[in-house]
This record gives sequence, structure tokens and C-alpha cells, in this order.
Amino acid sequence: MKDCCDLKSCPAVGKLHGWLAGGASEKLTLTRDDFPVGQFFLLPLLSFCPWRERLRLRWRSFCSWMGHYTPFTGWKTFWYRHAGVRIGKNVHIAPGGYLDLLLPQLITLEEGAALGPGALVVAHVYTPDRIVLGRAVVEKRAMVGAQGILAIAALGEESVLEPCSYTVKPVPARHTAIGVPANIRPREGGQANEDKHDQRA
Repeated sequence: MKDCCDLKSCPAVGKLHGWLAGGASEKLTLTRDDFPVGQFFLLPLLSFCPWRERLRLRWRSFCSWMGHYTPFTGWKTFWYRHAGVRIGKNVHIAPGGYLDLLLPQLITLEEGAALGPGALVVAHVYTPDRIVLGRAVVEKRAMVGAQGILAIAALGEESVLEPCSYTVKPVPARHTAIGVPANIRPREGGQANEDKHDQRA
């Protein structure tokens, strides 16, 4: 019981709730010093929200879970929209594509965005000494490749996060990000030379 009281009164709770109430427009960093000793976790903080917000959290988590395990893009879009994800027209989410379970309302998939099989878009990142929360945006006609991870960052218009790559830094429009952590470079030739595998005479 004492641990619960310590967590409820810790600085992390006030910072998180104030950040969410303010629209979560900027990134929020919570350090170990913001938590009681031995309680460096995000989920318990959300349990101290007002009861209406706790109900929303459970509903969003359920919808995100349904979106993850649904095999078809149309159904995924339906469930993720109900979870609070902002989704534009003609968005494709391949089987295994997964969006943040805890904070789906901080994710935006703009028109024509695509997530490959196993792609992950998240609005929170853990490190050994801090938790960082922020918005994650896949802009128009951008793509997160298979098994790619986009965390608390924006993937610019017509940019690509290559398969099995990871970034927490913004990727400018019409750039490619590849590697772990991702190296960012302009896309060669732009959109006009994008499809080089077609060798028809």
C-alpha cells in the first residue's frame, strides 16, 4: 500500500497528467528521479488518471489489441480509429503492423501512408534511465517497411523507413532512413526513379 501511495504522489504523475491535459504537443521526458525507487514504469501512472480517462485507456487498449490481431486493412483501420489513431484516406496497414497500445491517440497516419508486415509505430520509448513520450506521425505517402520501428518521431512525406530499421529522430520529406539507429539520406532520383526493378525494354 505504501508503494502505491509513493507512486501516486511522485513527480512523474503530475508531469504526465499535465502533459496529456495540455494536448501532448511536445515530447515529455520522465527520469528515474521522477519515480519512487524500484517503480520505473509507465502503465501504473496512467492508473492514477480520473476514472473517465481510465475507462478511455482501457477502451483504447482494447481497440488497439483488436486492430493488431485483425488480418485485414479495413478492419485494422476501423479498430485503430476507435482507439484514437488519426488515420487518413488510403492508408495500408499490413498484417502484423502494430500501433502503440498505451497511447494510440498520439499516433497519426496521413493519407496514403503504409505500414509493412510487422512494422511498429509507438508514442513512448524506454531507456535505462528515462521514459520519453511524444507524437508519432507517418506523413502522406510515407512508408514504414517490414519490421521497421518508428518511435516518437515524424516520418516525412514520401519518405521510407527501410525494413528492420529503427529511428527516434524525425525523417525529412523524401528521405530514406536505414539501419539501427537509422542513417538518414535523401532518396536517390526522387519519386520518378523509384521503381528501378521494372526492366521492360
